Amino acid sequence: MRHLLWSLLFLMAVAVLVKEWRFKRAEKVYTLTSGRVDMCLACHKETPGRAHARGVVGCADCHGGDPLTVEKARAHRGVVKNPADLRYADRSCGRPECHPDYPERVKKSLMATNRGIISTLRYYWGETPDFREKITVEELIKTGKTSPALDYFRKLCGTCHLWLPRGKLPGFLREKGGGCAACHLVPGKEPKAEKASSPGLPVSARAHPILTRKIPVRNCARCHNRSGRIALTYQGLYENEQYGAPIRDGTFGAEELEDGRFVERIPPDVHFKAGMSCVDCHTQNETMGDGKAYAHLEESLEITCEACHEGLGRTKKGTPLPNLMVKNGRILWQAKLTGKVLPVKRPDPVACRHPVHRRLACWACHDQRVPQCFGCHVRRSAGEKQLDKLSFRETPGLWEEFRSYMRLESPTLGLYRDEVTVLVPG
Repeated sequence: MRHLLWSLLFLMAVAVLVKEWRFKRAEKVYTLTSGRVDMCLACHKETPGRAHARGVVGCADCHGGDPLTVEKARAHRGVVKNPADLRYADRSCGRPECHPDYPERVKKSLMATNRGIISTLRYYWGETPDFREKITVEELIKTGKTSPALDYFRKLCGTCHLWLPRGKLPGFLREKGGGCAACHLVPGKEPKAEKASSPGLPVSARAHPILTRKIPVRNCARCHNRSGRIALTYQGLYENEQYGAPIRDGTFGAEELEDGRFVERIPPDVHFKAGMSCVDCHTQNETMGDGKAYAHLEESLEITCEACHEGLGRTKKGTPLPNLMVKNGRILWQAKLTGKVLPVKRPDPVACRHPVHRRLACWACHDQRVPQCFGCHVRRSAGEKQLDKLSFRETPGLWEEFRSYMRLESPTLGLYRDEVTVLVPG
């Protein structure tokens, strides 16, 4: 009996010493540059990229949980899978030492509020006299507010906003939404298999998505591919789907998008061909918001063709363009994704500066083709149900969209705010 008691005491002492050794060793190895300890790094070997590298930013800094234990249940208590989700971004991305104030700016951006889409839809459906109505996606989510126009939005339009939890919807919609992650996340590489640095600690070998400021076109194209279809045309893709389009005599296009639409290859935009992404032109204030709650897209846009092509170096709101350089009379632009320095052509001194053309928008001449969708109409089947993309519940009413035909021709010009510009029906 005495022998058994001493054996138990000995084993308990060894266990305490091993645990203490493991903690001290892990503390020595898993101390961040800030001086904080993050024991998560003892198990997780993933890395979310250079800016958020291991040892600089710990797992718990973003994902929460308890960073001072190696016990899985305790360590994972309160963990958030996607800390970039707008519901959590204030206390993760928006920490004082990280990106303070950014989450609040993003929440006021049109990509988060969808205010322009919702208010315009309700205005044209006769539900409000104000096409600048202060109604947002966040409000619809919290209140459950609905109407015929809002039900249409909830079921057919309600996936292109930053409040959508990433991975919540099925199929190709899984990659949409996720707050800051909607733009800044790209796939990561599988890490090399590593042994646990402390006895008994499992090592996670899954790939962590990379957080980047070099946002690829495909991230923007997840949402900006309907209505004006700007992300498709920019890449040289034209939606051609048995609607009398002039390319394949009314047959299906050669390629299929993730959502089942068919497209044909056409000449891409010159900027895309040069290796430029959407973020080369569209500024942070445009995409992430500048803190103001705008009603419509044209109010938030800052970039102009002249800002680069005349070497002004600033947007119409005064935001500097640090990638633009003027050297020896030459205008140069350093592409944000590739780092390649590209020459920028100045406007034609005759054609672009002719008095007759003073009211022409640059793209009125330089847009060679735009997609044009005609005969759009909508049908609602009251006896059927459809998934509400904001509440994630099946509710009565099935909406379907139809169109007569699509064509790809020279742009239609019209007058908007005393400027002759391109009009895209959609």
